[in-house]
Amino acid sequence: TLYNIVQRKEDYVGTVLHTSPLNIQFRRALVGERWTAWMHLVRRLIDVRLFDQPDSTQWKLATNGVFTVTSFYMDLVNSGPISRSLHIWKIKVP
Repeated sequence: TLYNIVQRKEDYVGTVLHTSPLNIQFRRALVGERWTAWMHLVRRLIDVRLFDQPDSTQWKLATNGVFTVTSFYMDLVNSGPISRSLHIWKIKVP
């Protein structure tokens, strides 16, 4: 919802994060739920450090950081049963 009201959608995250205060403007006032969402986002980003290196992924279930079916299977087996109340099959993933 915050992205929908941000003024300059083409700005890079790194550009915004390297300024103090954050160089970001919204088309609407941040009040109520928008203010809460903004504070939550800022708290999550406060410790993020960006580097001029290519992005990479790391598989946290393997010590070497590489995905394997075995590591995924072992995590599934060791995590216990999945609650039936979770609507896991209806989750929309981009």
